[in-house]
This record gives sequence, C-alpha cells and structure tokens, in this order.
Amino acid sequence: MGDEDDGIQIGHYEDWMFDQVIDMIVAQYGRDRENEARLFKLFYESPFQRPNGIRLVAREGETVCGFQSYFFWPYMYRGQRLRTFQSGNSLVSPDYRGRRIFARLLNHLEETQDRPPIDFLVGFPVEMSYGSFIRNGWDNPFDLTWMVRLIRPLSIVKAHEPSDADWHLDRSPEPVKALYPDQRFALSQDEDFVTWRREYAGAEAPYRYYHHQVSGKTIRFGLKPNRRGRLNELILGEIVRDDPDPELLSTGLRALVRAVRGHPFVTMLSIALNADSSDPHLLSALRRRGFFRIQKKMYFILKTLGSLEGTTDPQGWDVFRSDVDTW
Repeated sequence: MGDEDDGIQIGHYEDWMFDQVIDMIVAQYGRDRENEARLFKLFYESPFQRPNGIRLVAREGETVCGFQSYFFWPYMYRGQRLRTFQSGNSLVSPDYRGRRIFARLLNHLEETQDRPPIDFLVGFPVEMSYGSFIRNGWDNPFDLTWMVRLIRPLSIVKAHEPSDADWHLDRSPEPVKALYPDQRFALSQDEDFVTWRREYAGAEAPYRYYHHQVSGKTIRFGLKPNRRGRLNELILGEIVRDDPDPELLSTGLRALVRAVRGHPFVTMLSIALNADSSDPHLLSALRRRGFFRIQKKMYFILKTLGSLEGTTDPQGWDVFRSDVDTW
C-alpha cells in the first residue's frame, strides 16, 4: 500500500484539533498539560503569529497523528523583511510511527498549492531529527560555533546560584535602531516581532542586557544566564547596533566583559555564532577579548522555496543563539 492510499491525510491545523495536539506534546516531552496549552496559545494564537504561521497536521479520519509547525520568523535582506519561517514542533504519535508521516509533513509545503508566500524555511534541529531534514532536501550551509571567554573559573568552587538582585545588568532592553548588513541575512528587530517574542517569554524570563554608547552610537548585548551544574554561564545571544563602526563593536565588547567580570559568580561568557560570516570585525573583536572556540556546535539548516539566491552561502548569514525560538 502506498502512502497516498493508507488513510493518512496531510493538511492544515484547525481549532478543533487543539486538545489532540497538546496531548501529543505532553506525551512527547512529559510536560504539564495545562502549561503546554497556555504556551501553545501564547505562541501560535497571538495577533502576530496566527495570521502568518503555518501549522500542518497528519490525521486519520478525526484522529490527529502528526504535527509540524513553521512559525513566522522574519529575516532582513537588502532592506526588505522576508517571508521566512522557522521549523517548530515536529511530532508523530507513537502509534503511527514507521509510516513516513514525518517525511510527508515535511514534503507537504512543496507539494501543495495551498500555502502562503515563503522565501525560505530555517531550522535548528536536534541530532535525532537532523538526518530526516537533510534527507528531505534541506541544506546545512554551516553550524553555529560556540566560543567561550572564561570570567571567573574558581567560581565553581562556591557554586553560588545568583538571585535577581545579584545581577548588575539591565533588566529591560533600551530601544536601538538596528543596523542590517546589506549583503547578509539577519534576524528582524521590527517592533511587532520583538514584542511578540517578549510577550511569549513572559515577565519572568531571565534575560539581561548591557548597553554601550560611543559618540552617540549605541550597541546592545542581549544576555541569558544559564546554570550548568556548579557553573554559571552567561550566554551572549544577541548583538544589536545602530552603526557599522568596528570601534563601537570593539569597545562595546570590552566594556561588556568588564561589566560581567564584576559578577564574582559568573564562570564564563559564551556566544554561538556563524563563524563563516563575512563580517570579520566580530570574530577579531571576540578574539581580542579572550574568546576561544570549543567543540560544541548547533545545526543550522534551511530550505529555499522562493526565488532568492545566495541563501546557501555561509558568508551571507549573521546568526546567533537568539535566532533560535527557544532562546
């Protein structure tokens, strides 16, 4: 029996499927159902995401057995905000595995005429699903490289878990008119997109910010504390600046490291980035500040569905940890 006549249909998510999709999420990850239902609505049903995002389901009759989402995740290129989407939840019911349902969900956008305009899809898959995406024709032009700057290595001896009051960094971001490189793809900093991300993260999100100004030019660093056993890591996930001056980047990083060193419990400052980007100033500035590469990496994949060229050129991308929806 072929895929097309085994009773499985691929189509768009409808509201009546909500409970079944939440059940699959809870079964997959073992999370609290009430909280997952709340987060699903915050994420997918917001005024920003609902009219733009794409949610696909596999079903047999009235039974939902698979779910694949692509949420609107706009990248900027040559001054234009693109119609780009990030791959989200990929779920197949255990009772239906072995029937190529995941592959059919991935194929659907290329096979159907019932889809919105799409320039490209991006993803940051885990090891388990990476191979399925590659077999489906997704490209892996580069991986995000992790770089680390040791701050206070001996802090692991005390293993102090900081409270909110221990941090001397800004709790809220100040507005910065983002500068986008003309020849590279960079994540949008448009207000509607940024506001949706903050609302979804919630007021309890642990993000911190450091702002630096030079001669009226501003750079903002987005940071996230991360506890690893006895080690306190501070992840530098976002760099937003309003001027291309390399000195702004260099002095800003220097000031950031100095500010982080004022926290005796921080073991290291880390950043994940596309080390093949055509921006040489960032890598050189990081090296001058004592950052070095480690073996850890993060997959970056994409599939071009529009007419854009150059999407698979690794030098054409500015990508950081904050590009991932789970940042």
